[in-house]
Amino acid sequence: MDSAIFDQAVSFMFSDVQREIQLARVPEHNVEQLRKLGITPGGGNFLAALGLLCYTEYGGRVRSGTSKAADNFNSFFDSIGKAYAAFRASFPKENDVYDTFRCGLAHEYWTKQSCTIAMFAPPGDPGIGRGPSGQLYFAVENYATDLRAAFARLRTDLFGVGTGSPAGR
Repeated sequence: MDSAIFDQAVSFMFSDVQREIQLARVPEHNVEQLRKLGITPGGGNFLAALGLLCYTEYGGRVRSGTSKAADNFNSFFDSIGKAYAAFRASFPKENDVYDTFRCGLAHEYWTKQSCTIAMFAPPGDPGIGRGPSGQLYFAVENYATDLRAAFARLRTDLFGVGTGSPAGR
């Protein structure tokens, strides 16, 4: 893969997610305009979460070249940032985050443990984790921001040129 193909893949991944985030931000006074166009207000938080988790696995595959899906996911998930690696380490088994979130959403159409999937969370929070009550959460916008930064670092590792995105949380 050359840098142009890499950039095209990353652009494809994040343009869809960004559109869903923007749809979720449409102010109430503009909702009727969307309805007239046949567009349901809000964003596809579930589909965006699934896509981001699959893109995490893809990032690991690009970096490692291995075909082991869980290994690809886990290695790239940990590279998103310290909070992500710590969250994965807090689970009893190595593949629990992969199994609970990515496999749950892809194969069972919901996470394998109770979880809130939302478009937004407080800025600065990681995009995935446990809230104060212990409830699992997935915040699309925050995860997308951190994953995009991880892909920027991967680009630098692969091609020696990056976009200067900030490090993950």
